[in-house]
Order: sequence, then C-alpha cells, then structure tokens
Amino acid sequence: MPQHHGPHVAIIGAGFSGLLTAIQLLRQSPETRATLIERRDAFGPGVAYDTGNPGHLLNVRLDNMSAFPDQPGHLADWLAEQPSWRAQDGFITRGMYGDYLRHLLAETLDGATERLRLVRGEARAIQRTDDAWRITVGEDVVTADAVVLALGNLEPASPPGVDAAVRASSAYVENPWRIDAETVGAARSILLIGSGLTMVDAALTLQRPGRRFTALSRHGLLPRGHATVPPPTFPGDFSGGPSEVLAQVRRATLTHDWRAVFDRLRHRARDLWRDWTPDQKRRFLRHLRPLWDVHRHRMSPGTTREIASMLASGDLTVLAGKLTGAVLDDGKIEAAWRPRHRRRSIRDRFDLVINCTGPLGVIQHSAEPVIRDLLTRGYGRPDPLGLGLEVDDGGQLIAVSGARTPGLYAIGPLTRGAFWEMTAVPDLRGQARDLAGVLATRG
Repeated sequence: MPQHHGPHVAIIGAGFSGLLTAIQLLRQSPETRATLIERRDAFGPGVAYDTGNPGHLLNVRLDNMSAFPDQPGHLADWLAEQPSWRAQDGFITRGMYGDYLRHLLAETLDGATERLRLVRGEARAIQRTDDAWRITVGEDVVTADAVVLALGNLEPASPPGVDAAVRASSAYVENPWRIDAETVGAARSILLIGSGLTMVDAALTLQRPGRRFTALSRHGLLPRGHATVPPPTFPGDFSGGPSEVLAQVRRATLTHDWRAVFDRLRHRARDLWRDWTPDQKRRFLRHLRPLWDVHRHRMSPGTTREIASMLASGDLTVLAGKLTGAVLDDGKIEAAWRPRHRRRSIRDRFDLVINCTGPLGVIQHSAEPVIRDLLTRGYGRPDPLGLGLEVDDGGQLIAVSGARTPGLYAIGPLTRGAFWEMTAVPDLRGQARDLAGVLATRG
C-alpha cells in the first residue's frame, strides 16, 4: 500500500459539506488523506437529500446545483447518463440529488481507495494532544492532524411553551425529519409550528383527504416561489447598511423581477455582511431576517402550486402569532397562541403537533456531543450573534481565549456568524473548495 506523508484530515459529518470538503482535499493535494465520520447509515446525501419522496424537490434549479464551482454542467452531465429522471420546471427531486452525491462518493473511493476512509459512528469527544487531534467515535479513536466540523444544521429547538409532558407524548414531533406513518396515524388536525420550508415539506408529505393543517409562526409569512422561467438578471449592485440596502432593493423591484434582485443581493450578501458592524447585523436579524428568509429560501414552482391549492381548499391555514402554551388533554394537545398585535390568546385542540421552527439557534443549548465537548474544553466559543461558532475568515475556530484553535475548522451553517449565507449548495461548494485549499497546505 502506498505511503502518504501529507496531512490527515478528519471530517465529522458526511453530508454535502463534509463530502465535498473531502473530495476537494483529495483533488487539490495528492498527499492528503481524509476520514469521513458519519453517524447515519448513509454517507453523502445527509439528512437533506436522503429521501425517496417524489414530492420533495430541490429549492434551487438543477443548473445551479453542480457540486463543483468550476464545473457548472457537472450535475447536468451526470443526469444525462441516468436511465430515468425528470425535472419539473428545472427542479429535480432531492432523492435524485442524493443519488448524485452517492455517485460522487463512489467515484472518489474508486479513485483514491487508500486516501479516503469512512468511519460510521457518532463523534462524541475531541481532544488536542501534542500536535494531533483525537476524536472519540464510539469505542474507537480517530487521530488526525486537522478536524473539520461539517455537522450541517443543528437539531431543532423545542418552542417555548411546550411543556415536558407534551414533548414526551407521541402526539408531538420534535424533529420533523423523523416523521413516520406510525407517529402520524389517523391524525386529522395537525398544528405545524413554523411556516417556512420545513413546514412546507411536512404539509406536503402528510397531506391526505380529510386532514387539516394549521401553520403558526411569528409573522405568518410563507416562502415565496421561484418563477417558472428564470427572469432576466438584475445588473445593479448594493452597498451600505441594512436600511440602505433595503431601500435599494425596494427601488430595484420597481423595474425588475424581485427574484432577480434577490439573486443579485445573495451574491453580495457575504461581502455586505462582513462589512456591517455588529449593531447593523443585530438590526438585520431583529427586523429584516423574516423578509430575507421568505424571499431568499424559495419553493419550486410545482411546490408553490401545491401549497396554493391547499390554502385555497382550506386544507392549510397559515396564522401569525406566538405560541404561548401546549398541554396534553385526553390524548390530544391543547395549544394556545396569541395572534400578532393582539393581547388575548386563542386555544384549539390538535391530534398532532409538529415542530417546524427549524434548526437550533443557540449553540450553547446543542445536544450534539462533539459540540458540547469542544465548548466545555474551550476549543471553540459561540459567535457574538449567537448564530453558531466563532470562526476566522478561513473557517478556523476561535477558542475561549480569543486565539485560533490550531487545526480545528468548521464549515456550513455553523459558520453563519462570519459568513451569513452558508446553507445552500451554491455557497457550500465554494466554501468546501476554499477550506480544502487551506487544509491542503498544512504540513
């Protein structure tokens, strides 16, 4: 077996971010070795793309979903070789994209068998010893020169007001990605807490004749839809703080399709975010984030049509308000919420309540063992905005002391405090390439 004397990088998490970091590492450095650590059975697709539901479509058109920034046609070329697939308005299923990622992994393993190792298990602890990292994975220990945290979105957070008895009940689903038919059973009235893309997925997955959904969120805003045909690009630019950018967006949408305007803004988002002061960032999060989210994170045209149909039929109702309590009552859940701009709460009973509020925002509350361990040891600290872990421009973790932690990096949503836009493939593939470039130069 060939001897490789380059750096060994352990990557915790083998979804899109982790897989692409490994692939880019092996591409950029012929000496580097990588170990992918994944607690789930599937290496490659992660939670987002490990689905066989034909109703789960990508939220980005396939022509912008290549895994490689420098090969925009890579996904389309792979699809052309597949015996059966179809796109709906330019959007393929998430399951098909998961197959694409599995193909990339198999191809990489075939071409670099000795340099890529797969370890199945949960990383529970991480410790720096001399010049190496020791990662405890079940009963085993993986030793590496550098570690990348590619954990994706953190687990969902239980909304305030949901008491312990409800959380322990089969009538409550904390993690919507783990819904099964047995849990849902014969439920006819379902409360979905949240009204974003996670809610949309849950409603479409569980839609049945006679079943009614109520979606409750602070602002009652639904994700907007992609256009059936991409609009002409917006040639303008944006600058200044959140208020100035908002004014520029409003002016631009008077003459251009708002989707094109937001697409351009998205390309500028990272630079704008970096230049904003901490106070400007907080003001954006407090006042403008809901508007950003619904325009930025869109539904495919087909999904938009299905949700519109559910709204028109009364199968789905979307409410603006704050959940104030949820208690068990004779096998059902009685939920109370206060409508937006009202003082008095409304109560109703539901057969099932599903938490669709999205990933945990406060990293100190994470139940993720490796996150809790590294925070306890002081290898990392929360970013000042509470969006994830504090990292430098290269993704290296900042320790409790304020110094960079040697050889410890993060990628993806954990780095939103530094980069803001780090959740979708077009952003993550560039971050994976850049991080691999940093890691490949380590001694």
